[in-house]
Amino acid sequence: MEKLKLEDFNNNESKFDFDKAYKECFVDVNKEIQAPPIALGIGHHDYKDKSYLNATFTYGEMSAIVAPQKSKKSFFKRAVAASYIGGNANEYFPNIVSCREADKYVLDFDTEQGEYYAQRSFKGVCEMVGNNYEYYLPFGIKTLTDKEMLLFIDGVIQKHKNNIGIVFIDGIADLCANPNDINQSNAVINKLKEWTSFGIHVCCVIHKTFEKDKAFGHLGTYVQKKCETSIFLSILDNEEKNSPVKVTQKDSRGAPFDDFFFDLDLNNLIPKECDEPKW
Repeated sequence: MEKLKLEDFNNNESKFDFDKAYKECFVDVNKEIQAPPIALGIGHHDYKDKSYLNATFTYGEMSAIVAPQKSKKSFFKRAVAASYIGGNANEYFPNIVSCREADKYVLDFDTEQGEYYAQRSFKGVCEMVGNNYEYYLPFGIKTLTDKEMLLFIDGVIQKHKNNIGIVFIDGIADLCANPNDINQSNAVINKLKEWTSFGIHVCCVIHKTFEKDKAFGHLGTYVQKKCETSIFLSILDNEEKNSPVKVTQKDSRGAPFDDFFFDLDLNNLIPKECDEPKW
């Protein structure tokens, strides 16, 4: 069969191999397919008198941490990254359970903070773990343009793709010049889909709209539609310096976790799970 021609968002011609896609996309309903392995689970659920870890972050899927500005979303991302690595992190968040069985790269990209604050955030991951994990690779990419960011992240993933566990992109909207542009948003989403096809979990951090509980822009809408898990953060009291943050799972393909709360240990600025405030 003759190959069909499609135009990508830059109006460059690319060839679509229909026969290859037909074979790869056909789903045999009689074939036994295993559920994707869990990278990280938050909380447990009961089924037939047994307790099971929630499949919050599975390999080959994407997730989103969605929150307003200054709502400790980077602190929560730090907690998730540290919990996946392991070490002492479960002392701070005992409800977040890693299923990592071997050394895997954890790629952590920060698009928003300068070198000083980015390093402080990355060091926080190591402090929670209790050591510098050899396979933890953090990058501060604020100085790059949006196109350079996308190319750089892709380059690092391609370099290590055979042994990556989780990729964090803190500030996914910066990969677009305009997160409300449909074509630019599609380009980022297509890259996210490509990266997860390597069996990697990709966790995106993105701002929330002011009016509704949804991620910002066309890009945020697309991310939320495609992800297996979206987690929303909300500060309980904006007037309080270290107000607890409520963590809620809005979207879930598997069993959702129950709401929980965290604040900061002000002695070392490490996030830690806390009880629900009794105000």
